[in-house]
Amino acid sequence: MLRNYLKIAFRNLWQNRVFSFINIAGLAMGLAVTLLIVLYVAHEYSFDRFHEHADRIVKVEYKHEEGEQSYTVPWMSYRFAEAVQQASPEVENYARIKVGSYSTKQIMSDVQHKNYESGFGFADNRFFEVFSFPLLKGDRQTVLSRPYTVVLTESMARKYFGSTDPIGKTITYDKQHLFEVVGVVADPPINSSIQFNFLADIETQRAMDRARYESILGKEQANKELESVGATGGFDTYLLLRNASNAATVASKIPSVLSEQAKIRSKNDKFYLYHLPQYHFEASHKSIQRTVNTFGIIAALILSLALINYVSLTTARATTRAKEVSLRKTVGAARKSLIVQFYLESTLFVSLAFGGALLFFGLLRPVFYELLQLKIETSFIWTPYFWLPAIGIYLVSILLSGSYPALLLANFAPISILKGKLGMGKGVTTVRQSLTVFQFTISIVLIIASILIKKQLDLFLRQDVGLEREQVIGIRLDPETGIDKHYTSLKNSLSQISGVESVTSSDLPIYGGYMNSLDVKALHTNKVVSVNSFPVDKEFINTMRVHWDITPTSKEIQDSHGSIVINEAAAKALGINAKNYQHPLDIGSGTQKHLIGVVKDFPFSPLHRQIRPMALLIHKNDVFHEYIYLKLEKNANVREKIAVIKHVYDSYKVDKPFDYYFLDEAYRKLYEYEISIGKIIFAFTGFAILIACLGLFGLATFTSEQRTKEIGIRKVLGASSISIVRLLSGESLKLVFLGIILASPIAYYLLRTWLQGFAYRIEISGWYFVIAALLSLFIALLTTSVQSFKAALMNPVKSLKSE
Repeated sequence: MLRNYLKIAFRNLWQNRVFSFINIAGLAMGLAVTLLIVLYVAHEYSFDRFHEHADRIVKVEYKHEEGEQSYTVPWMSYRFAEAVQQASPEVENYARIKVGSYSTKQIMSDVQHKNYESGFGFADNRFFEVFSFPLLKGDRQTVLSRPYTVVLTESMARKYFGSTDPIGKTITYDKQHLFEVVGVVADPPINSSIQFNFLADIETQRAMDRARYESILGKEQANKELESVGATGGFDTYLLLRNASNAATVASKIPSVLSEQAKIRSKNDKFYLYHLPQYHFEASHKSIQRTVNTFGIIAALILSLALINYVSLTTARATTRAKEVSLRKTVGAARKSLIVQFYLESTLFVSLAFGGALLFFGLLRPVFYELLQLKIETSFIWTPYFWLPAIGIYLVSILLSGSYPALLLANFAPISILKGKLGMGKGVTTVRQSLTVFQFTISIVLIIASILIKKQLDLFLRQDVGLEREQVIGIRLDPETGIDKHYTSLKNSLSQISGVESVTSSDLPIYGGYMNSLDVKALHTNKVVSVNSFPVDKEFINTMRVHWDITPTSKEIQDSHGSIVINEAAAKALGINAKNYQHPLDIGSGTQKHLIGVVKDFPFSPLHRQIRPMALLIHKNDVFHEYIYLKLEKNANVREKIAVIKHVYDSYKVDKPFDYYFLDEAYRKLYEYEISIGKIIFAFTGFAILIACLGLFGLATFTSEQRTKEIGIRKVLGASSISIVRLLSGESLKLVFLGIILASPIAYYLLRTWLQGFAYRIEISGWYFVIAALLSLFIALLTTSVQSFKAALMNPVKSLKSE
């Protein structure tokens, strides 16, 4: 019986191979896109779940909130974890780690293997007890138990020691510290919040900190700082709880163990214990969570559109199967056997489509990764996080795509069919029309979203934000390479390069995502405001073309070193205006700075929030700054100038490789989330339109087949082909109009909610909806007119011929 069912299914597929190809290809593309999104969503939700005790591990962070302003301290002091464990029997174990992720240090195994590396971390010997990173070489119980020992990741071991066994060998860290290799650990997977390349013992870091603190603060004060308990250190601190539900209890005990200088002094301050599997979203990557949730919704919509399209096209061909069903029923076929037959056909179609989807998935995966700037290991595809949802999608697709066609076809009345009546009531037509309206509603929402997201991105990326970005090159200088000794000479050499318009410098990277904070007091108003401080040289304002709001005199600008400039937001908060600005400002500890002017607000962070108060602290030109910025002339050849700049940099014999970045690219990175969302929405909009058009084509096919004789009669009575096309297309366009009516309020609500996340945003114009409506109507008319013209041009003799 099964063999017979399969034979009929393959025969039907082959006899209608063009139609079958379109149907299978459409479903395959929908499934492929859905699988790509599921891969991304599953990868994000799999973060940190590979640890054996993941559900019982919590990350400790300290957070302060004050209105719209907030900051988080993710690092605790060295003594913090130990003190919390002693006060909380609910804590079974703890682990501390400190990783230099943002700075590079020289690592050397021998003269041939010497590089600047990031990711050199320090951890205690409990680290491998709490976490399940696979230790490939070394004893899990004893590694990192001795000073000046280090564990290498597998890739670093291969990089510095090749195929030889690294255990017992040494590496030099930062040109002065010799570490013995005692273990090799597997590279942390990409879906791990904890990333490192080297792990040295924590006591060595402790000794380094003590030496540095004592040289700056003195022995007594250094000891007080190092022995404190609170959010005052540099260690990511993880607690292993005896029970996952104990987090709130442990958090409530933390205030009692804090040192005096680290005690909570505000009701807005709180320690948070984030469960490790949720940490990726809850604490550090809120935008990623929004992206994942958005993509999850899009995946469900894409899958539903693809399945609706399949059902729509399948039922559009119902007339070709009507007599087959009727004859089989007449000779005794049971309804159950017919349902099984058509379900088997749907299974065959979906299986072929799923196979095609896997092929598309493999081809599109690199493009998808590049589009979203993703890094997902190939091995992740073979984990249950991905293949279980993939199998679920396959089974759900069979269930949903097969149900309606099987029940519809199995319910044909044989007497009606054999009399020449199709026997499909208004209910079937209503269902098909409803599915088409749903498809176009989603498509139109996506079209409107595409238009609005592009406009919002244009606002961010193309508007003048008050700071020069074009043709500006940034260079980071590492003082540990000795370049600080040649700083003034380097700046002068760079400024003399032909094609370099001007050179400036700052302590922090522009658009680097972080700043120092200062409490600034206006002496004449006694107002105190927390501002972001940004140390620069006196050429900064002119080079970066920052606009003045209150302009100082030429002499004040010339003699500006040691003074301060604030932005409009800071001036407003401090009560400063053009009449009273010439007063000194107290920046803390009794230090006063002469205020020489006020600049217009310009963003240093994404325009999601209002621009914060900021102060430019102007230093002498010979004061070392880690970042140098070169403004090139408008028509300068950038590639040639970079080569010359590199030559000048290399002439100072610095062993750290020359590295640079473009300021406009750094600014663009502030909106990576929005750009990624925009790209995906644009791609999915095109795909949704394609699927909707296929569904509409199926409806047009169905309608023309239903009304073949009607069309023949109309032509005999003198109806023109154009009037028939208008008749057939008009009914389809009514469905599109209904989709427009439904889509508009949905799109308005969703996009208004999305725009609320930006302090600076565009207005939602009615023209966006008009453009989307006209575009969807044009596409729909183009789709239906093909089938409508085909039906209108059919010979009426054939249409009216007796069957």
